[in-house]
Amino acid sequence: MRNVMSRPALRRVGVLTATAAAIGLGLAAPAQAGPGPIPPLTASEQALLNSSAPKAVELDPATGRILSVKPQSTDQGISQRSGCNSGDGCYLSGRVPYAHRGFYGSRGTARGNWPYRIAYNTGRYTASACWTLACAQRSFPPNTYVDFSGALVTGTSFRIH
Repeated sequence: MRNVMSRPALRRVGVLTATAAAIGLGLAAPAQAGPGPIPPLTASEQALLNSSAPKAVELDPATGRILSVKPQSTDQGISQRSGCNSGDGCYLSGRVPYAHRGFYGSRGTARGNWPYRIAYNTGRYTASACWTLACAQRSFPPNTYVDFSGALVTGTSFRIH
């Protein structure tokens, strides 16, 4: 017995075979458009790049070209702990059982809620602090003790400059 296919059936088999072969060779895959040219930096990105302000620069890993320039927070290097070690900036507790709060590391601002603070010490840093009612109007040099005239405040931030 002989298998006979009609012409339309043979054409469909041929088309399917050619399509399968093309897919196997990657010929039928859609072309991927490249990302296109990288736009130049904006005037503000260029100004930031040329400034001494903290910044984050994103590069194209394939070419090394600058993709973007964004302001970088200075809140990266400060750390804090319960209690104060020698040289730490320190928000001092004025009430038991609240512990002193120590700040160390590099430039940055630590934010929090530290009730019953009677004073702060800059330690080995130039530092400033804020509390619920205000902020110090300036930073103070290393080894400066700053008190609140006997009042207790709730500390909200400590900044190493």
